[in-house]
Amino acid sequence: MQSFQLESIAKTAKEGARMAGELSLKRMKQPYEVEYKTSASDLVTAVDKEVEEQLVKLILSRFPDHGILGEESTFKQDPNQFDTLWIIDPIDGTTNFVHQQINFSVSISVYHRGEAMVGVVYDPSRDEMFFAVKGEGAYLNDRKLHLDRQVTLEEALLCTSVFWNKRAEQIGIDQIVKKLAGKVRGMRLLGSAALEMAYVAAGRLDGYVSMSLNPWDFGAGRLLVEEAGGIATRMTGEPLPHDSKSSVMACNPTFYEELKQYLNISK
Repeated sequence: MQSFQLESIAKTAKEGARMAGELSLKRMKQPYEVEYKTSASDLVTAVDKEVEEQLVKLILSRFPDHGILGEESTFKQDPNQFDTLWIIDPIDGTTNFVHQQINFSVSISVYHRGEAMVGVVYDPSRDEMFFAVKGEGAYLNDRKLHLDRQVTLEEALLCTSVFWNKRAEQIGIDQIVKKLAGKVRGMRLLGSAALEMAYVAAGRLDGYVSMSLNPWDFGAGRLLVEEAGGIATRMTGEPLPHDSKSSVMACNPTFYEELKQYLNISK
């Protein structure tokens, strides 16, 4: 991908994230419908759908030959047919959007032939835009991010959602993470995977662990962490996919191996 194309894509991704965030804040103040997807804890709103529709419209108006993989499936063509793929979550943390009106985000990433090129996570409630371009570093608004602090596992502030994951219960990871909670400095849960990974890139969290995330949950966060100098992989240490579900382990590199060994996930 040529540099001028990448620059145009990055500009559109940031513009789209801001537009989506502003629209979500506007709609938050108005009545909207809330529906269940798979359970009472898996919510989707009319706002999610409207925001994704607007994002898809913007992307295709500028890049009609690109594919889109979105949580609400607004784009109807097969995403696997496209060399360049936008992966979007219009509101990551819908439950927070409905209940708290904070701790939700817009996640947009762009992959070219399976390689992460652009990642944007925008928190509209705080007006914080985390963005990264392959080989150009990660930023929070105008501040460059770099994980240069030495952290041991005992000193780490971690974030995880495995306690609410049935797969984690089936293979016993929830019990391992409970023991891990007693070893590290502290554990947190924000309820937005994209935002949590962005916080790892910014050093607000030292690590993040989760099971069975969708690509729109971690697509942007992965590049943010990597461009900030961190490591983002499956729990096994294998590379993250770009178009399928996966476990995720993202953290400061100084305790990555120790965390991986502690989790002790078999392939």
